[in-house]
Amino acid sequence: MNLRTIISSCVLALISFPSCASSTWVDNRYAHITAVERNQYKIGVGHEFDSGAVILASSIYEMGKNFNQFKSSFQEYEGWYPVALTDRLTLLPGALVDTDTDGTKVGGSAMLDYRLARGLSAGGRYRYNHMTYKQRDLSQDMAYNDAHQIDLFVNYQATDKLWLQFNPQYTVNAGDFNSANGHKTHWETSIVAQYRLNKRWMPYTELAWLDEDQNNDNQFRLRIGIKYFLP
Repeated sequence: MNLRTIISSCVLALISFPSCASSTWVDNRYAHITAVERNQYKIGVGHEFDSGAVILASSIYEMGKNFNQFKSSFQEYEGWYPVALTDRLTLLPGALVDTDTDGTKVGGSAMLDYRLARGLSAGGRYRYNHMTYKQRDLSQDMAYNDAHQIDLFVNYQATDKLWLQFNPQYTVNAGDFNSANGHKTHWETSIVAQYRLNKRWMPYTELAWLDEDQNNDNQFRLRIGIKYFLP
């Protein structure tokens, strides 16, 4: 699936969504993962409606350890819709679809976000990730490699232009599968910073710890990106 297909799908979703548009952006991002020494590039589009609903579509490419390739890795589609429960508490149901050469992963989620103070909020999200194809598990049986994912989000609007987020994530494999660390559970913890240069440009960076690999080496991921908001 190429970028044209992704953008076309996103535009179709925008047209069919029952709300007025508020902002649309293009997202370019580079990522490096230590231990495995992977380099990745992401191109994506996103749209936020006046209602607060968001839809995203992106394509990720592997660039190799020495930037000697540009191979499509997977495509991702995500969306959520806010439902105000009180003036401080918001429910955000969402969905995720990942596709690659092996098949498709779908996820359904529910998040509760609580506004603690002006510019400060905290939330918790549960997502169930389901693989639509079977893989061979630790017992050599064919099964679905599903997982339970729990996230904690702390968001802080430090200034009118600077936004920070802290996001610990805990994942438990539902079946007889191990994660990259050799265990059924793993942690990921990330810190994100975004800065609004002007009405068009927003650079951002993310540093994440991706638990250990099977050699007990810590894995870290650095992401550097920039969003361009369309007129």
